[in-house]
Amino acid sequence: MNAFHLAWKNLWHRRLNTGFNLLLLVFSGGLITLGLLVNSQFENHFNKNLGKTDLILAAKGSPLQSVLCNLFHLDFPTGNISLKESKAFLRSNHPIIQQALPLALGDQYAGFRLVGTTTAFLDFYNARIREGHNFDDDFKAVLGSEVARKTGLRLGDTFISGHGFQSDNENAHQHDSHQFKVQGILNQSGTVTDQLIFVTISSYWALHHDELAEDHSEHHHGPACLSNEDLIKTEGSVTSLLLEFKGTNIQSLNFGRSINENTSIMAASPAIELNRLYELTGTASELLSFVLLALILLSMLSLFISLWQAMEERKYELALLRFAGASPLKIVLWILAEATLLTITGIIAGMLLAHGALAILEPTLQLEMKYGIRSSVLVPGEWMIPLAACLLSLIAALIPAIRAMKTDIHLTLSQES
Repeated sequence: MNAFHLAWKNLWHRRLNTGFNLLLLVFSGGLITLGLLVNSQFENHFNKNLGKTDLILAAKGSPLQSVLCNLFHLDFPTGNISLKESKAFLRSNHPIIQQALPLALGDQYAGFRLVGTTTAFLDFYNARIREGHNFDDDFKAVLGSEVARKTGLRLGDTFISGHGFQSDNENAHQHDSHQFKVQGILNQSGTVTDQLIFVTISSYWALHHDELAEDHSEHHHGPACLSNEDLIKTEGSVTSLLLEFKGTNIQSLNFGRSINENTSIMAASPAIELNRLYELTGTASELLSFVLLALILLSMLSLFISLWQAMEERKYELALLRFAGASPLKIVLWILAEATLLTITGIIAGMLLAHGALAILEPTLQLEMKYGIRSSVLVPGEWMIPLAACLLSLIAALIPAIRAMKTDIHLTLSQES
């Protein structure tokens, strides 16, 4: 009978203690895995979606809201900015700006946000077409990979968009008079582009023509606006401009402050706003880490006490085994195997529980769509959890194992007899 078989028999014999220790290990492993999955994918999602953006130009309001809306598509726009104010930033010969990407937001289809933009969007985000091609006219759409998968739309299919950002909003206005035709589908990139639908900005203006007309705003009557050059020649408004600078210098560093002080447009730096966001969430994350550490230590302490008590209860049994010829090393391996078997079972069960919980919560909380958090992903470092837990359990089991190894056979047998 090998060490693991003996360990299993003993664990089964002490089912109540084993169950309690197993429960602690399951919770420890599950919470650690959950924290690792959420934190790792959350930060990775935010960093990947920055793209080439150095600065965002949008209507005056909250800079963090503007970053969340225009880069991560998690919040509502702060308003629109007119092209009259923005044309200077769209010119290709701007001394500081390498590239300006305009965005027009406000509509959705099946809960996926429509983004009015130019054909430069794909290069700005290094997105690649999987099927079809980029939009080349108004009311032609390119779908992100997840949009195509979840809606079932294929090349040549048509759909009608709705006003607002929530598909379940009963008051949302449907643009019944205009249909978009799917002209391209993107490769999966793991970024927010997977969850978006891309159309021309002039399509957006046409969709909202009636609303704009009531406000006596200007309306685009020309050909489709596919590039920044087209936008410079026309009038209208956009939600924001994502700017990439030609380089980092004193002019680019002061560019945002100059915009905020001298124009009616707001400049928001994604790097600064994300640092503020991480500072806000960092405290909660650190607190959770302390709780997890306390739970791990509690699990190891419980395991140590359980093994110690088991050694006390089985002194006579161990002495008999030694008397029958079992070596001290075999006794030590038996106890270490018991700790390892219990820890591996508990931690692996906890990890599976964490992935299962995320899979259940994902559709309700839209974790993948909003934060890029998936239950099926094995994040880097996750394999270290069972390894580290086994190491800690071996340390916790070492003292009871050494004590069992040094048991005086003759004294124990004489006391029991």
